[in-house]
Amino acid sequence: MNGKKKSRFLALTTAALAGVALMLAGMAPASALVPTSRSGDSETINYVNLGDSYSAGFGSGNIKPGPFPDCLQTTGATHVTMIDALRGVQLTADAACAGLNTAQITATAAAIAPQLAQADLVTLSLGGNNLQWGQTVAACSTQGTAASCQQMLKLGYASMPALRSEVSATLQHIDAATRAKILVVGYPQLFTTSNGDQPLITARNARELNKLGDTLNRNIKKATKGSDVSFVSVTGAFKNHGLGAADSWISFNLANLADPFNLHPTSTGYQEGYYPAVKRHINLKKLAHNQERQNRYSR
Repeated sequence: MNGKKKSRFLALTTAALAGVALMLAGMAPASALVPTSRSGDSETINYVNLGDSYSAGFGSGNIKPGPFPDCLQTTGATHVTMIDALRGVQLTADAACAGLNTAQITATAAAIAPQLAQADLVTLSLGGNNLQWGQTVAACSTQGTAASCQQMLKLGYASMPALRSEVSATLQHIDAATRAKILVVGYPQLFTTSNGDQPLITARNARELNKLGDTLNRNIKKATKGSDVSFVSVTGAFKNHGLGAADSWISFNLANLADPFNLHPTSTGYQEGYYPAVKRHINLKKLAHNQERQNRYSR
């Protein structure tokens, strides 16, 4: 990274580590992370994945421990595993963990600074846990009340300016830490409302939640301004594949409302929704060329 980026990175890292007391405090990168030394093969593209449960693969496969204490990921096929399977791509750090908010993702990024410094491609999802999304959906379901639903929706909209600022700070930290192409993925609309009311939610409340989700995505996209980060929308990819659709790509276990996979993409959602959307933003030849040029300059 250049001098300006390095200074900004050090300042952001110091602030993040000083201000964040969380489950990741004091951790060191686990042995599961790939060593940071570059391969002699200039075709190798180093890939890092960060973020919350949508990047950790919840909804696909089975839950497994991640690379850090209390970090949970899954074993299933996702856009991350499919990118990693592309020729010449090596996943050097998969540091996405379910439940992380933006401050925790910033701290995770600081913990894998060596991998980020050598990365050519970074993907992540963030912002949903700052919004208290799960609580909002619960309040607007048939298990909640009209008053609680409206209260949570109002809180959600009111939180957007702060959320956008927090997302921006995290993205700027990651941007300062790496020369990589950074792709932040959005969230899908969770509901398809054309089939009317569903067992646990009315079509009206589902539409309200979709509107809030759209607002979340718009604010995440706005937060990329001022950084070298690209926003990847998956709204179109999931059209007619939300809960309530004949072919839903969103997990929901009616027999267990506390299932941690609820409200996350299925394996199909990750593979046919997220992956094509992300892949359109990835030019492997260009990434390999940029990496080879970076290797020459660093000698």
